[in-house]
Amino acid sequence: MENSEVKVSVIIPIYNVGKFLGKCIETIINQTYYNIEIILVDDGSPDHSGRICDEYAAKDKRIKVIHQKNAGVSSARNAGINAASGDYICFVDGDDYLMPDYVEYLLDLAVRNDADVSLTTEMFSNYNLNQIKKDKMEVYSAEKAAAEILCYNIPVGANNKMFKRSFIGDKIRFLPNLIIGEGFNFNTAAFQRANIVGVGHRRIYYYRKDNPTSVTTKFSMDNWINGLMAIEVIKNDFIIKTSKLNNAWKYANWRTHSDVYDLMVLASVEKRYPEMYKKCLHVTRTQALFSLRVPTSAKERIRAMIMMVCPRMMPQLMLLRRYLYHVDVEN
Repeated sequence: MENSEVKVSVIIPIYNVGKFLGKCIETIINQTYYNIEIILVDDGSPDHSGRICDEYAAKDKRIKVIHQKNAGVSSARNAGINAASGDYICFVDGDDYLMPDYVEYLLDLAVRNDADVSLTTEMFSNYNLNQIKKDKMEVYSAEKAAAEILCYNIPVGANNKMFKRSFIGDKIRFLPNLIIGEGFNFNTAAFQRANIVGVGHRRIYYYRKDNPTSVTTKFSMDNWINGLMAIEVIKNDFIIKTSKLNNAWKYANWRTHSDVYDLMVLASVEKRYPEMYKKCLHVTRTQALFSLRVPTSAKERIRAMIMMVCPRMMPQLMLLRRYLYHVDVEN
């Protein structure tokens, strides 16, 4: 089968992203690979996002719109999976946007290697607008792919990846009870079950970090407690039980707790949530050495050593970039 005969379903969960949605959709309909199905899932958005979806659907027959009552991003993505007719599936967040060859690049990785999953390890963001100097294509085993994402060497979110729809089937879905870490859980479950994972490194996805309404930008204690729960769900779902994967999970557990610690200090909510603060501080200081047992970058190991010796220094360093990173506190 020629690549052009392969249909790719691009699923976009949408909630309160009217400000950014037009650019997102434009970069999808203008992909160099034409044979795509665009599924816009309006998750009961109270802004004008739903209307934008309908307007684009009227102009492009490849677009399908689903309007549903607000049930969260996991439910929205699952609705998209259930409605998809493509041979492959990928996910895009409504406030992000794509490079023109996003679909073509990931599809080539998947088809060339007959991989259940394809991905690229790098993304553009507010912090990094430079393309990598040299790309290379690799093939990972299920164990290596799962370990790499647990070590944060692969972006943990649902975007930047493509999945064979027959592989996803009715077995792998986003867990509706997860608000933070739902993509991390989905990816780890998929990677462990994949025959192989095709891996590239070029930046083809722009991840926006300045949307103040995003759940990953705002600080909400309920959300981040949910994120800590996601790490436990990942561990309970392990089907590959090796020391390599166990060490990688221990690092991910440390990294998640240290992230929550950083955000609590940045938001000045330590006194509001003293027990959670003590727990995250304890894990941050006592388990940082797990970073030395797994293949993390030098930057991550330096971060871990700072967190172990002087944990409050890291949030202060993050303040240097705070004009790009908004932290709002919800009661």
